[in-house]
Amino acid sequence: MNEFRMLGTLEIFDGHNWKPVEAPKIRTVLAVLLTANGRVVSLARLIDELWYNGPQQKRDQRNLVQQYVMKLRRRLGDRNHSVLVTKAPGYCLNFEPAQLDARRFEELHAEGQELFAAGVYERAFNVLGDALDLWRGAPLEGVPASPTVLAESERLEEARLAAAEMRIDASHHNGGYAATLAELRTLRDANPLREGLWMKEMIALRECGRRADALEVYQRARRTLREELGLEPSLDLRDLQQRILVGFHG
Repeated sequence: MNEFRMLGTLEIFDGHNWKPVEAPKIRTVLAVLLTANGRVVSLARLIDELWYNGPQQKRDQRNLVQQYVMKLRRRLGDRNHSVLVTKAPGYCLNFEPAQLDARRFEELHAEGQELFAAGVYERAFNVLGDALDLWRGAPLEGVPASPTVLAESERLEEARLAAAEMRIDASHHNGGYAATLAELRTLRDANPLREGLWMKEMIALRECGRRADALEVYQRARRTLREELGLEPSLDLRDLQQRILVGFHG
């Protein structure tokens, strides 16, 4: 049974080893089919995904898609066409959620959210950590850009960031402020316009007794927001600065 990884480079597990999908066009076909989660993807949509930035010569491209599907079937060892199924008006890929790392991530993320909402912070921290451990790099890294690939990559990146933020919050609920500082700096540097990350870093520094550092982080956040967006920090961020200034921990 094949397994698939898309939280990083697109890879297929053949029962023995993880192997990348070498041909760019076949990577796109596989990525679009995986993103469809077992639903039929029309031939017309595959053509649009494969050549959305190029000329549309439908006859030749229909033949090429069929060739890509044939090669992908060989790559999957799908001799009887039971995995990559021809089904009007196109194709669908049959797989279970456990066979795709992105679906496993989403299931663990959802479990972590439920645990967090229930106040089971230590367990939430561990489950969210398991979810984040599935990531090996940028989602669908190396897959040529297409509407579906771009949208799915953005969606997954946002989910990863949300999971990372919730894991940090779970750590803070258990008093683990110092342990989150390095990760917060990394996340904040990668997402400098996300005010929540600046706030979490300020809170962690305050709780570690580093009040001056927390206030300096606020000034960096303010400069960044003004330079990048032409805006002042939000009311929540300004209020946090004031609470730190007066030594209030609420």
